[in-house]
Amino acid sequence: MSAGNLSDSLAGFTILEIGEQPGDYAALLLAGLGAEVIKIEPREGTESRRIGPFVSESRDREESLFFWRYNLNKKSAVLDADAPSSASTLAALASRADIVLLSGEYETVRRRLPLWQKLAAENPRLIVCTITPFGLDGPYRELKTTDLVQMALGGIMAVCGYDPDKEHKYDTPPIAPAMWHSFHLGGEYAAIAIMAAINFRELTGEGQLIDVSVHEAVNTCTEIAIPTYIYSGQVVMRQTARHAATIITHARLTESADGVYMLASISPFVREQRALTELADQLGIAHVLGTAEFTQLDKDDAGAAALYRNDILVQIIAGLKADDLFHRAQSLGLAWSPIRRPEDNLNDPHFAARHTFAEIEHPEMGRTLRYPGTVASDGHDPHFSYTRRAPRLGEHTEEILRRAGVTQREKNL
Repeated sequence: MSAGNLSDSLAGFTILEIGEQPGDYAALLLAGLGAEVIKIEPREGTESRRIGPFVSESRDREESLFFWRYNLNKKSAVLDADAPSSASTLAALASRADIVLLSGEYETVRRRLPLWQKLAAENPRLIVCTITPFGLDGPYRELKTTDLVQMALGGIMAVCGYDPDKEHKYDTPPIAPAMWHSFHLGGEYAAIAIMAAINFRELTGEGQLIDVSVHEAVNTCTEIAIPTYIYSGQVVMRQTARHAATIITHARLTESADGVYMLASISPFVREQRALTELADQLGIAHVLGTAEFTQLDKDDAGAAALYRNDILVQIIAGLKADDLFHRAQSLGLAWSPIRRPEDNLNDPHFAARHTFAEIEHPEMGRTLRYPGTVASDGHDPHFSYTRRAPRLGEHTEEILRRAGVTQREKNL
């Protein structure tokens, strides 16, 4: 492996992915680091293939954009993972694998786990990682869940929302952050745990059983909410485009001249207050910033001085287009930015310079599509972590079973 070529970190490792959505992202990350990920699917395909949006109105299982995004670089082999007749084939695959990733509801994973524990005993270097909603034990283990339920139970939803309104004080509705957020968190924790288990195996020669709970992964990402409550007994409040806090902090959203919301504020640092003054001067806005009069106001009534600064800030932002304002503010050391839509990033010059998006060929469509293409790189030469489109259902069945030494009779099961 060449120095800095992080996308080949797991080259030579083989992962069997068996399960549903909670495992998609973990396996995607590992595939982006060079591992060969073999997705074992039933004849009808995994449920991820039926999640929209789709390329066309036919809603064909081969046209799910969700599946395409989360299954780059993977291979697909059709095999009934629950059929007794598949046990010998799975054993042959396990003997050549490094990691098995089992995901889905507790009942499904628990039913499948004994076979893989048996195969791990026969291949002590095998690492088996399970991802379930609540883990393999505990009173919640059999509860039904969705991504939104995980956001609600884990606490993240409670700290995401808008400023308290005057009528209801602090009782504003919580909101969900982003779709599939919980499965991303669970997948990241699983990928990290698997990397640690690989390191442990290199030292000891032993594999491990890893039990990842999506619920617990979400709960650890509630920022300051839990430590604030534990150590001070205070509950943080939801606030628009700001961190939740025990007090209502200063609003930071202001609309630019071209109707784009800017995330902007001024801290107590002298350099930022000087930058604000310079921006006001550039636009010809009358002000008393930097004068002896304002310095005295800041000493006598800091709150009034802060409100005055904010009024100048609002005038500055309202007088410039978002892109112009962004570059002017940043050149003066102000951490201001426009609130971008996701699609705005497609033409971002920084992403282009770092080769963030990869053009991946779809032969069945006769065209290439753009994907986020890098997990990690050396930051210099373009080296995409993802180079292959998601597999079509069963596309690699023959190849995978042949390599495992499975007989023709077994292939026909």
